[in-house]
Order: sequence, then structure tokens, then C-alpha cells
Amino acid sequence: MIAVSGTHCRLAFKGQQMNPDIAFETFYSGSVENVVINEPESISTYTELRKISKTLRKTFSHVAILQLNNRSILLTDSFVHPNPDISTLSKIIANAAFVAGKMGIDAPKISVLSAVEVVSLQMESAVPAAVMEAMGFRNQFGPGVRVEGPLSMDVSLSPEAAAEKHVNTPVAGKADVLVGHRATIPQGIFKILKLFAKPQSLISVLTDGKNLFPMPLKIMSPEDIRITLNFCDVNE
Repeated sequence: MIAVSGTHCRLAFKGQQMNPDIAFETFYSGSVENVVINEPESISTYTELRKISKTLRKTFSHVAILQLNNRSILLTDSFVHPNPDISTLSKIIANAAFVAGKMGIDAPKISVLSAVEVVSLQMESAVPAAVMEAMGFRNQFGPGVRVEGPLSMDVSLSPEAAAEKHVNTPVAGKADVLVGHRATIPQGIFKILKLFAKPQSLISVLTDGKNLFPMPLKIMSPEDIRITLNFCDVNE
């Protein structure tokens, strides 16, 4: 049985309607197979998820997966943590590495975004990015997970931009995962790419680093939602 929280999605799900707190308690007790987060994108929804995280001692985060020009790009955390602290940011990265592994990317290259590629103490995005890189260098996100930051978006994704700016690192130009130090950054990126770059698909999931929960968004097409459900092993 599937627990379904909310009814905003354009697709009907076969499952039992539950409030989010009850749905996750039921999932972790083993009474349901999965939870579909079918709530509208609102502050109250994500406030509730953070409360559930604290109660259950889990760290939930959102991961958007774009299939663009036959390349998978993961963006996180777009919703749950609007302003994560260093500890939470590290868990967001660990969660993203887990999702990447589910995509078949066993050694993900993760870029922590900023406007520049140097550690400026005056730039709030640069310092946490540098801390995450240091943790990655010490294999704190697992063997094979490469984390670099701060990196700008163009240097993260474009080998040409990386070469032009003389950034010659394993992640530069080849990032699989883009991490923002604020939720507005990855959310803005994936919504712009969805609207104007016309990706082949958009997958939206909530994760605790061990499980995948479908999280349909208003911007997604019915086919995107079906792909998301399939990725999370959930039947309509």
C-alpha cells in the first residue's frame, strides 16, 4: 500500500490519504511501501517536513533530476531547507550522492555553487562551499564522491567555460550534481531549465538518504510524474 499526502497533482494515485506526519510514521514502521508527497508547493508543506525530520531524526531534502541533452543533472535542495546551516548542507550533499547512486552514478561529481571560483570571506556562498569540498576531500561523503566548491554554474557544467577560466579540476565542466547554499538557487535553476531548455524529463523526489519518495510538482508534465513514480518504484 502507498500513503499519499495531498491531492494537488493532476494524476490520481492508488493509495491511502494521510497527513504527512502519519504517512511517514507509517512508512518507517513498515506498514506502507512508500509515501507520495502530493502537497502543493508552499511554506507550510516544507515547514511540516522539517518538523517531521526532527521528530523522526531524519534529514529530508528535495532533489530535482533533469535529463538534458542526454545528460543527467541533479539539483538540490530546492524546497525543504531554505537556509541550511553547515551541518544540514552536508546531509543534503550526502542525500544527493545517494540519489545519484540510484541513477547509476556511483562516483558523482558534486559542485557547491557560488558566483566565483575563489573562497571569498565576504561572499556567503563561498565559505560553506569550501567546507563541503574539504569534507569531500576527506571522504566524508563516501569513497568516490567528489565535492568541489565554490564553483560557478558555467564552470560546473561547461568544459569550455572551465577551460576559459583556467579551472582544471575533476568536477569543473563535468558536474553531475549542483548544490545551492540557499533553496532559491537550485529551485530557480531547474525551473528555468524546465521552461526554456526543454529537457527530456524532470524527476522530483524527496529523500532521507536511504529512501526515495515521489514529490510531484506543478511544473511537471504527466509524463514527468510517471517517470518519477517509476524511478521510486511506485505504481499509479
